[in-house]
Amino acid sequence: MSIERPVVRVMPLATIKQPRMLPVPGRVVVNQGQAVSATATVAEAHLEPHYRLVNVAQALKVPRARADEYITCRAGEVVHQGDVLAEKKGVVRQVVHSPVDGEVVVAGEGQVLLREYRQPWELPAGLPGKVIQVFAERGVVLSTKGTVIDGAWGNGKIAYGLVHPITETAAQPITADLLSVELRGLVLVGGVLEDARVLKLAQELPARALIVGSMRASLIPEALQAPFAIVVTDGFGSGGMNARAFRLLSTSAERQAAVLAETPSPYEGQRPVIAIPLTSADFPPEPPAAAPLEEGTTVRVVRAPYLGAVGTVVALPNGVVRFANGVRAPAVDVRLESGERVTVPVANVEVLIQS
Repeated sequence: MSIERPVVRVMPLATIKQPRMLPVPGRVVVNQGQAVSATATVAEAHLEPHYRLVNVAQALKVPRARADEYITCRAGEVVHQGDVLAEKKGVVRQVVHSPVDGEVVVAGEGQVLLREYRQPWELPAGLPGKVIQVFAERGVVLSTKGTVIDGAWGNGKIAYGLVHPITETAAQPITADLLSVELRGLVLVGGVLEDARVLKLAQELPARALIVGSMRASLIPEALQAPFAIVVTDGFGSGGMNARAFRLLSTSAERQAAVLAETPSPYEGQRPVIAIPLTSADFPPEPPAAAPLEEGTTVRVVRAPYLGAVGTVVALPNGVVRFANGVRAPAVDVRLESGERVTVPVANVEVLIQS
């Protein structure tokens, strides 16, 4: 029986198809076949309703039981900021104005509840390309060509800017002394993120984005709060970046890169992506989302103790294997680039597509 595993792309030349979806139903504002820039809005939606409660009884200084006779608006009515919601005539006319543009949800018992109208949240394309598919009310799929690197973790932000490596090797930690004002607005690339001060300094620059091979897991809360995009290509810990990804990013210095630091979701097939648009006459087709494990397949290990290691499948043992921690699971024998042969659970590897 064939065993398939998710594909992770580390490709210098690729056809890239990237979904861009709203978190809630909304409105798509581009058409199929339309070319878009990285900053163009492709869809918009109202993420959460905002309500404003106006206490008419208190404003008019009357008992709640009497306040309803002064309310002049009704449920379902559209109002604008400054419109009259309630009016008490007399020697001195008293009025209650709407504080916002919106719709009356409830009017009664001495109060008016308004649903506030706000500008919709806009979903940017994130990368330049062409709209090849439109999903009504949800989003689009964009297509472009260039270098693509799939990441392991992202902080949910996106960015587009010039790539600038700041460490000399894929395993070198980023230290505070490597950050300077000349790096303002750049997509910074480094081996390992271990120091919370680096995140603070990158925010002060500010950096456009940060791409690292590995990151200390305890920094996740700070990384999620960072205002710039952060992608971890290989995983948590101190293992650094795989050599192929680091080489591609280093040789792409001063090129524009789209950093889509999506929060990984295996259920939605979502993962962070780094895309560097290129112009070339010959690009391979988009690889499949999953590929079979076979002898000779190149894989990347995604769990400790071999996190981030790349190797070649040399055997697929029959049945299940009992590991040192007591777990029994289907396994795969991998010859790592270091020459070491290891046996790891099938669930701990991804198929690495490099060309």
